[in-house]
Amino acid sequence: MQTQYSCYQGDNRVMKKIVPIAFLAALLLGLVMLFVLPKNSVSEAENRRLAGLPGMSGGSLMSGKFTSGLNEYLNDHFPFRDKLISAGDGLASALKHNFFRDGDGGIQVISGSVSDDMGEGENLNSAKAPEKPQEKLPEAAHVEVADEADYNRGGIIISGNRAMELFGYYYNMLENYAKKVNAIQEAVPDVNVYSLVVPTAVEFYSPVKYHTGMRSQKEALATLKTLFRKEIKPVDAYTYLAAAADQYIYYRTDHHWTARGAYQGYYAFCKAAGEEPIPIDDFDSDICAYDFVGTLYRYTKSKTLKDDPDYVEIFYQPVVEWSTAFYSADMTGEYKADVLSDVTGTSNKYLVFLGGDHALMQIVSKNKNGRRLLIFKDSFGNALVPFLTNSYEEIFVVDPRSAKLSVSEFCAEHEINDIIVENYSFAISNGAILEGLANAAH
Repeated sequence: MQTQYSCYQGDNRVMKKIVPIAFLAALLLGLVMLFVLPKNSVSEAENRRLAGLPGMSGGSLMSGKFTSGLNEYLNDHFPFRDKLISAGDGLASALKHNFFRDGDGGIQVISGSVSDDMGEGENLNSAKAPEKPQEKLPEAAHVEVADEADYNRGGIIISGNRAMELFGYYYNMLENYAKKVNAIQEAVPDVNVYSLVVPTAVEFYSPVKYHTGMRSQKEALATLKTLFRKEIKPVDAYTYLAAAADQYIYYRTDHHWTARGAYQGYYAFCKAAGEEPIPIDDFDSDICAYDFVGTLYRYTKSKTLKDDPDYVEIFYQPVVEWSTAFYSADMTGEYKADVLSDVTGTSNKYLVFLGGDHALMQIVSKNKNGRRLLIFKDSFGNALVPFLTNSYEEIFVVDPRSAKLSVSEFCAEHEINDIIVENYSFAISNGAILEGLANAAH
């Protein structure tokens, strides 16, 4: 026994030496690779610009900005980062959809009841303002859908030549998102706050069982509307997208809407804001790519999708005077960003809209009407913002996943009139977006 114990002790001493040496070797190799491997300026997988190496000065060292900027640079340029993100996304998708799916392909839902509370300051004896005539809403376009999907794996289905993400919701998921948007409105009671949640292609083009019951985005959005404070103005993008569903409003190989889909979001916003939208035919348009295969192809590697790629249409906005972007919401670390960007050298053609996601982007138009917009958005908002330049003198575009700001202070400093909180239906449960909105409200 003594001999065995001594051998074990010897092995243990050797391991104590090997482990730190191996760790230091791996660390040094990672640092060497960090500075030797070529760097990308844009992450196509994340649809955003990567952080640049920060400049060093006495002020930046004292304030902590250099350290913070260096940390972002190291995080953004870690060796093999895109491959690690892709692997992580795949694992997260598998876990998520296995969690949501029950034995027969349905969805297990935590039930909840919508409160019938009438809201602050309302009662049955309140005087009613005269109602203005309601505009007749367009009817949904008729679209033929298949009885069953051709492919169903990892939360993605393919029906014909179109790939789509499967949607499902819980009541408390809607409740949690509504609380975040409500808090934004409460923080800036004198600013108009609009909520725009964008439904996805699966709602209009999938076999019926994939967009009914607790998979129905129509029902989810209707429930969400009841959870907002009465001061929040909901934007009914669903109705106008449904009416245009027989048009090219969603990509087939990518999860985003097209520029024509984003126009329907702009149209719906104008109606909610009480202004007249510019007819789509009044914009000059062009095709900037005929060979776009996007995120859903990357997940499925479907030959059907690859052999039938999307095209990317853009609508020019001559009203734009200039635009720029920043690495942080305090408007430091400025770099060039265009409302419509050149995507010649990238496979992710959706980056044509704003050049992807930025912590903060500032756009100034030729409309000297004094109106200023702050929009919190996900990547769907990138295709929407160009149309909004026709309504505002100045727009501040914020990605809540990467920008840290106080909405009350920002609105006061920049004299903001309107706020749009835009997200697509899957993003309303995104942890980083929810955290960013919650932080902005404080």
